[in-house]
Amino acid sequence: MSVRLEDVWFAYPGVPTDVLAGVSLAVGQGESVAVMGPSGRGKSTLLGVAGLILKPRVGQVLIDGQACTPRDAPQLLGRRVGWVLQAVNLLPRRTVLDNVTVPLLAMGWRRREAREVACDRLVEVGLDPADDREARTLSGGEAQRVGVARALAPGPVVLIADEPTANLDARTAALVGRALFSAAKQTALLLATHDEALGALADRIVRIGEPPELADGS
Repeated sequence: MSVRLEDVWFAYPGVPTDVLAGVSLAVGQGESVAVMGPSGRGKSTLLGVAGLILKPRVGQVLIDGQACTPRDAPQLLGRRVGWVLQAVNLLPRRTVLDNVTVPLLAMGWRRREAREVACDRLVEVGLDPADDREARTLSGGEAQRVGVARALAPGPVVLIADEPTANLDARTAALVGRALFSAAKQTALLLATHDEALGALADRIVRIGEPPELADGS
């Protein structure tokens, strides 16, 4: 499995009850799982633990079979573990292509290889790599698709997407959702969403308010 949570318990400091209680969940390569449920029930917390941002009180997270903690985040985030957030943070005065290429160059990639991969990922999400507009001029949907391409460019084992269409209208959300699932088909995709249409694109839906589903990962 690409990412597995085993008997995870998590509580925020100063909060007497656990947000996550005995959660086990596995997402394999090429599989997509949508975590759905009401606000405040732990969807983002679950993604934060799986994406090595939050450390569970009990239990462990395995990435490709290796136990990982937030201590491993500097080596894994942006490389083996990618994130797509509802508010994508682009380089505002750089082009679409630059926004995907620059992070790869920062990782030590050669410029030619970085540009080729960036172009491929942008095409996959329906964007033109030759578009020379600055990122600050893009629509919300275009910016979000750049964020998806950027997250996928390094070839992550796991892609975490937290409410990636929350700030978009229904039509744009559908475009971004299709692009996300299409581009991430070789990756273990774990996303949280309130959007039933987006969740329906996933291989499995986990309802955060139903412990039996979380417990067996079905």
